[in-house]
Amino acid sequence: MLVDMSLSAFNEYPIQLDIPELAFEIMVPGCAETDPFIVVAEASTGQVHVEPSSDVSMNVYGVIHELPDSLTRACPHSSSSPLDILLRQYMNGEPATLFVRGNSHPDGDTPKWIADILASVTVPVPFPGRTLDGLIRDFSLTDVHFTLPDPFADPTDPASNPKVSGNILVTAGLPSEMNFGIDVKSVRATADVTYKSKKMGELNLRKWQRANSTRVEGEGTEGPSLQIESRIIEAPLNITDGDVFGDVVQALLFGTKPIQLGVQALVDVKVQTSLGEFILKEVPAEGKIPVKRPSSLL
Repeated sequence: MLVDMSLSAFNEYPIQLDIPELAFEIMVPGCAETDPFIVVAEASTGQVHVEPSSDVSMNVYGVIHELPDSLTRACPHSSSSPLDILLRQYMNGEPATLFVRGNSHPDGDTPKWIADILASVTVPVPFPGRTLDGLIRDFSLTDVHFTLPDPFADPTDPASNPKVSGNILVTAGLPSEMNFGIDVKSVRATADVTYKSKKMGELNLRKWQRANSTRVEGEGTEGPSLQIESRIIEAPLNITDGDVFGDVVQALLFGTKPIQLGVQALVDVKVQTSLGEFILKEVPAEGKIPVKRPSSLL
């Protein structure tokens, strides 16, 4: 992944000098405070000429070659990797911290004494987070089929809960600047299922479900999106409120119109990019589950 940007600032001081090309390493924390930092990217600046009382422009270039194993490997006694921790902070809107250190072996004409000084200094840089509540624009189940529970099954038997089959359809928003390929390979989720705003049960999709994705360019003010599809077969629905479930069964058997269930989910997405594969965990989503009449379900 390549990054190319231009920065400009006004120099209000009576200073004139030339700044040679400089190179830096961008790092993130490891699993523990005592672990070494993990280098994730390299950045460099072009030569800069500074004039007194004038604008100063600088070109900055960055490259991420690949995601290092130490970044995506689960920490000891944990299911989260350093990348998971960083993304969790980002998605919760919490500020994370990156670290910048001079590269001791820069390309170009940087004097060695300058490179040595920069390589001896590590500067923490705050990385502001943003909530991803609006990342998933739509989450729904289509072509839904309910398998009703076995009325004679023991309450501890999985057969005592209904099962749900259908097609998961997800529309995820993408930043307009993201112009590189991204492919969703699998999804999984935990979801609360509601009926008339009352929680009926919990849909268990903790096993990875195979998925495919298609990028769709946005129209008007809406940016590009990723259309994700996955098929689930007999996913268990753990009923937490028998009365609400009874209302649903009654509406299915004796009602005259299709019913609609609500779903509030935390979705894990396994993503394949040119940098490698990683998992985006617990992205909030909510949507609808339209349920047809029994004549087409049972």
